[in-house]
Amino acid sequence: MPHIPLFSSFWRQITTVTTKFKSKSSYHQTLSALRSCRSTEDLKKIHAQLIITGQIKDSLTATKMVESYAVSARNIDYAFWVFVGIDSPDSYSWTTMIRGFLEAKNPEKALEFYGLMRQRGVESNKFTFLFVLKAYGLRPSYQGGRIVHGKLAKVGFCSDVFIRNALIHMYLKSGSIGDAHLLFDETPNTNVVTWNTMIVGCFGCGDTDRARRLFDEMPERNIGSWNAIVRGYSMFGHVDIARSLFDLMPERDLVSWGSMISAYVQNGRAAEALELFKEMMLAGVSPDSLIITSILSACAQMGALEMGKWIHAYMKKNKLRNDIFLDTALVDMYAKCGCIDTAFEVFNSMPQKNLCSWNAMLSGLAIHGHGFAALELFKIMESAGVGPNDITFVAVLSACSHIGSVEEGWKKFNQMDKEFNITPKVEHYGCMVDILCRQGLISEAKELIRTMPMVPNVVIWGALLNACKVHGYTDIGEDVVGSIRKLVSEDGGCLVLLSNIFAAKNQWSEVEKMRKMMKEMGIEKKIPGYSSIELDNVIHEFFAEDRLHAKWSEISAVIERLNTHLEVEGYEVNPLLVLYSIED
Repeated sequence: MPHIPLFSSFWRQITTVTTKFKSKSSYHQTLSALRSCRSTEDLKKIHAQLIITGQIKDSLTATKMVESYAVSARNIDYAFWVFVGIDSPDSYSWTTMIRGFLEAKNPEKALEFYGLMRQRGVESNKFTFLFVLKAYGLRPSYQGGRIVHGKLAKVGFCSDVFIRNALIHMYLKSGSIGDAHLLFDETPNTNVVTWNTMIVGCFGCGDTDRARRLFDEMPERNIGSWNAIVRGYSMFGHVDIARSLFDLMPERDLVSWGSMISAYVQNGRAAEALELFKEMMLAGVSPDSLIITSILSACAQMGALEMGKWIHAYMKKNKLRNDIFLDTALVDMYAKCGCIDTAFEVFNSMPQKNLCSWNAMLSGLAIHGHGFAALELFKIMESAGVGPNDITFVAVLSACSHIGSVEEGWKKFNQMDKEFNITPKVEHYGCMVDILCRQGLISEAKELIRTMPMVPNVVIWGALLNACKVHGYTDIGEDVVGSIRKLVSEDGGCLVLLSNIFAAKNQWSEVEKMRKMMKEMGIEKKIPGYSSIELDNVIHEFFAEDRLHAKWSEISAVIERLNTHLEVEGYEVNPLLVLYSIED
């Protein structure tokens, strides 16, 4: 049960309270006063008066007090305290508490209270069932939901459209799309909410085709219908389909813009996210904190520092700071754009920090080579009582790699399981392989890969092969070649690197084997590598062997001059680092 405040503490509130209404105020006056309150402190004053006047003994008044604490002030502890003081709580009182636990994001306790309500023999009403079904939607239980469905059928509530919508939602959340669709088909008076629920649920169950069919068959649509279909396709990475539907929307709200922008960011299409954001601003739509967070993430992906600074200024102007998620996104953006000092300023100015905030700062330091600073910050984080997670250790191990400390790397790696009960994942093994490879410890890296409890991925093999190339190590081993061949059915990066290692040592028979292997596997370099740079708020992208840029001639001339300067300064190309084309 929730924590119950000490009565003595509360009584002091009563003795100092300023009377808001006369002792014989009517129920309606009390209700009016409660509606005007939003904070626990204000409600305590009214609560005190109700105790003094004896009105709190009236179950309806007490239940309204419960509702105000639980729903308006979101203080479930005080709500529970008032509830236990009601002599014989009725269905309304119990339902109010169940709703309160849902407001407190505690569906388990809501269902527990529903069980107690049944044990006490209190009859459930329609609203009780609606909140119970919502709780089962948040904590899916097919069997539990079926039992509630049976009770609804018994009392005759199943014909109610709101109950049917809640049942459909519950079944979909439980993964039972068949039961949900059966209910949907049997519903004679479906409304747009019913259709929207089915569409969202089908996407949640992975049935995109059925979701689209339902959308196309809808007798009427609202903005929620369009948002549901756009978000659904975005969730499965079908960004272009989502955008085509977004463009067809008769009207858009913040959810529409936010869903589409988020879809671009989450699928690595940051440039398109920034363009759509500019379009949104030109349309006169003001972004909310969720959209700002997405755009800061896009700036971080693209390295669009100037745009990120503009967003920061917008946040200050519109007083959007002191939001822990926004501030963390701001730290991440500055850190990934290389502005470590500014990232630290924002980080240090945060009134509150969560684990994500610390991770953003640690990762920023690590990826920009500030290994010692990252390890020092990790110590500060530990002393602040903030427990690390697996993401923290990716940053910490990356920091160890940058400072070239194998000893510190092993120490942190072993710390994960022994001190923090965090099982190392493939990313952490990848970091350790990188640490060993950077120091030329190829044999140790191979042994670590061999003893990994999971299958090594392309990144790990890439780190090993790159180290082999840099250190001139050609004794790769047939076991390694065989493992790479099994893994890289589509991405031929490792095989290309392997081929180049053999080419650097003039082992052309091995090179021919690699090329034959790539040909048999149908591997080709489909997407060229690219880089980008921001200039005057415009992102310029440059692809390998791409001569389509409007200023290609000037760019080419600058590159030639740089090459000439390098030659004059005595720079010589290391032939071991030259990559040979697959076709050569």
